[in-house]
Amino acid sequence: MATYKKGDSLISIVIPTLNEVANLNQTIEYTNSQSAHPERMEFIVVDSGSDDGTMESIQDTEILVFSKPEFVLKKYQSLNYGLEKASGDLVLFLDADTLLPKHFDLSIVKALENEEVVGGAFEFAFRKPDVKLSILTLVNRIRYRLDKAYYGDQAIFARKATLNLISGVPAEALMEAAYLCKALRKQGKLALIKPGIRTSPRRFNEHGFFKVVWFDFNMFIRFNLGLPVSGYANKYWSKNLNNR
Repeated sequence: MATYKKGDSLISIVIPTLNEVANLNQTIEYTNSQSAHPERMEFIVVDSGSDDGTMESIQDTEILVFSKPEFVLKKYQSLNYGLEKASGDLVLFLDADTLLPKHFDLSIVKALENEEVVGGAFEFAFRKPDVKLSILTLVNRIRYRLDKAYYGDQAIFARKATLNLISGVPAEALMEAAYLCKALRKQGKLALIKPGIRTSPRRFNEHGFFKVVWFDFNMFIRFNLGLPVSGYANKYWSKNLNNR
């Protein structure tokens, strides 16, 4: 297994937030507990206008916290701002409701030992999935093995130098992570790390499983046909943010 040596890379973990008081501290604490070397972690929270006390709830004074309400509905801007502030050689984009696997940092270091690999993501899974979510997980795993377009809840990571080379996360109001993967693949290979993340199924619980699947399927088709998806961003974000 890969190990850190003196002078090895710092991993900057960028977490975009909007009304995540119920998840943020748990995610940060869990991330630290799963890291083999938490002293090599840097947390950057970019908040786009929370009104539920998200920023005030942050307990660790070493976390870099930025209030950017002008980034609301534009997640890519939050990610790029975090990238700009990152001190690490490696950058990990983490959703506030996503839990990383044990020794995720060693897994990232090991994946990037291959010079052809410029970044990657983690295998996808839900927390406490029922039958429908388990089937969806299987379908999703097949999908991203075919198109290599990982989504934001899969904790995408990359070398900071590569992210700067491609001018950061593409300015897409929806499916920014998939567009990011598309840009990264032009620079090299993407690694898929197992065991994977576990993310919240709250979108499916709050809005109805089949409605969410249908919406996501339509976005998947449009993305792969090269059709724009940004026109659906307001619909997506208004539904998801109104329930937090």
